[in-house]
Amino acid sequence: MTVKRTAEAVLLLAALSAGSLAAQAERGPERRVAAVRFRGNRALDDYALSISIATSASNWTYGWPLLRALKIGVRRGFDEVEFRRDVLRLQLLYRQHGFFEAGIDTVVRRGDDAVRVTFRIAEGPPVVVDSISIGGLDGVVQPRRLLSRIPLEAGKPFNRFLFEASADSIVLALRNLGHPFATIFRNYTVDRATRLARVEYEVVPGLHTRIGEIAIEGSRAVSRRTIRRLLAIREGDEFDQDALYESQRSLYQSDLFRFANVALAPDSVVRGADSLVVVRVQVAEGPRARMRAGAGYATIDCFRTQATLAAHNFMGGARRLDVAARVAKIGAAYPADLGLRNTVCSELSGDRFSDTLNYVASVTLTQPALFARRNAISLTAFAERRSEFRAYERIGVGTAASVSFGVGRHLPVTFAYRLTRGRTNAEPATFCASFDRCEQSAIAQLSQTRREATLGLTVAEAHTNSPIDPTDGYAYSLEALYASPAINSQIAFDKVVAEGMLYHTVRRGWVLAGRVRGGVIRVGTSVVNDTTIRFVPPEERFYAGGPTTVRGFGRNQMGPVVYVGDSATIDAVSNRVTTCFRCRASPLGSAAIALANLELRFPSPLWPSRFRLAAFVDAGELWEQTEDQGLLPGGLRVTPGVGLRITTPLGPMRFDVAYNDYPGQPGRLYVINGTGLDLVPAPYPGAPRGDTFFSRLKLHFSVGQPF
Repeated sequence: MTVKRTAEAVLLLAALSAGSLAAQAERGPERRVAAVRFRGNRALDDYALSISIATSASNWTYGWPLLRALKIGVRRGFDEVEFRRDVLRLQLLYRQHGFFEAGIDTVVRRGDDAVRVTFRIAEGPPVVVDSISIGGLDGVVQPRRLLSRIPLEAGKPFNRFLFEASADSIVLALRNLGHPFATIFRNYTVDRATRLARVEYEVVPGLHTRIGEIAIEGSRAVSRRTIRRLLAIREGDEFDQDALYESQRSLYQSDLFRFANVALAPDSVVRGADSLVVVRVQVAEGPRARMRAGAGYATIDCFRTQATLAAHNFMGGARRLDVAARVAKIGAAYPADLGLRNTVCSELSGDRFSDTLNYVASVTLTQPALFARRNAISLTAFAERRSEFRAYERIGVGTAASVSFGVGRHLPVTFAYRLTRGRTNAEPATFCASFDRCEQSAIAQLSQTRREATLGLTVAEAHTNSPIDPTDGYAYSLEALYASPAINSQIAFDKVVAEGMLYHTVRRGWVLAGRVRGGVIRVGTSVVNDTTIRFVPPEERFYAGGPTTVRGFGRNQMGPVVYVGDSATIDAVSNRVTTCFRCRASPLGSAAIALANLELRFPSPLWPSRFRLAAFVDAGELWEQTEDQGLLPGGLRVTPGVGLRITTPLGPMRFDVAYNDYPGQPGRLYVINGTGLDLVPAPYPGAPRGDTFFSRLKLHFSVGQPF
């Protein structure tokens, strides 16, 4: 190399010897570090700099005598020796990132018992990568294919960490092309005068290999044939390191093993130009049966509990039998009514669909690796009673069958057939508004038990760095449902829903998250009790409003509604309803929906490791369906807001406050007349808009991110 790494060695030697030189100095009284600040840094953020030095600030709680007496917070003392080393550490860190001319100055403000430290940084111009060359790839792969896959880029600052990571990326790419014994030599030269760096990689690919044998160790109850079906590799395949990682992931996802390792065997024998290698699969089987149980609380579920019993390798072949049960509305609904409807579960006080426990009980048999590793078939029998807040309740039993398979390497596709027999109860006014049938006999007929069957297609893919709280990546899904007499259904409709989510880290700890969702329903001709109607069940319609859609509205309170009251008064001059006694709203659901959410999540100034803040804007619109299959827009609604996220083992606990400046949703009003309903010949404007700023706020509490 034209420039040797003497400077780095000198810095390291100085850092190591600084302690012995300063240790001879007389130490003064130890002070705590009250603050550590960085000024002038642009290429590296404060967090990257703070974790690279030894000097760190005491917790802010330590500055309060009462909290300090309660042992809340950590005191960190000021060490002169480590402080001097920190200057060298920062200089070395900047050199590693390509800033060879970076200068570090310090300002120390000493008080009676505290020290405030400021590092003033003059970064200077960086050394830029002038060229990157990869040699030794003749007959293996074009170098430009590998250059597009490495993190180091020409024209960008010369980062030593990316320099090493690029070498690892090149080796991994070669291993995925059948060269498991590839090695790489790396070199760089820096011209300090021109501030340019030339990077050179020389590759020794090694012999091209194929998998000659798959050796399985540790299997007992699970047969080796079953393990082989779960692997992404076969004898005779070209060696592919990613396929080994995918095989190991597949073994863990089967829930059959508590340990799994798929790797090249140390004693692999390589002979010939197209050699054969041995892949060793090591497993340790897990328990045959697992039970999980949990309990929780939600505003519209009251107390709830669920339990799952899973029998793994059921009757061999990696089959899994799952028995699951979930119960909600505990404490506020029959037969477990503890009188909580007016206290901790007060949200349910106006919902007549929450007077009985909700439950779902199911038994599912799953056969994975059906004919291929990523194929699976599941058979389910279930019974349910579920309700949507103030909208409907669904009671029924049924069966479902689904087949999943993989398209390409990552895209899962699922076909499902679901057959249920049950009934859906909704507000009588819902049937009045939808069908102009307000007689009690007609409403009872529409609420009778019916047979529904749907054929569904689901395509979903997620590339995020976390399933609970993602900060980078994307996810999307597409679901299509078809119901008609041709598949043994009394109800006919077509439904399509698409959703996409994107997550991007703007800076360390700052995440910009976005989501778009759209759906539409086409109504078919249904036959209910020998009567032909155009009908979409309430449970298949679209609803909006709540903690995961448009947060400026309550649950299902955005969109078309129908009102029912005991009596109403109409102003003869304006022909408008002025008063409605004991008036309640019931959402009708919609035939089409469009939602968009944008949220910025960032650390809180206090306890940023536990508390995060959010600023968001939610927008949505629902469309009603006209008699000629058209769509009538309901108006775009946009509600901004702010939120607080608290990190918990179950995921982020979320408090959101949104601002809603819209008046109440107008709709038809029906008054109770004996056993029937009478339509009031004037529209009801809905609840008036709040007079003050705080009256227009909507608070939501939940666990988990909204999307």
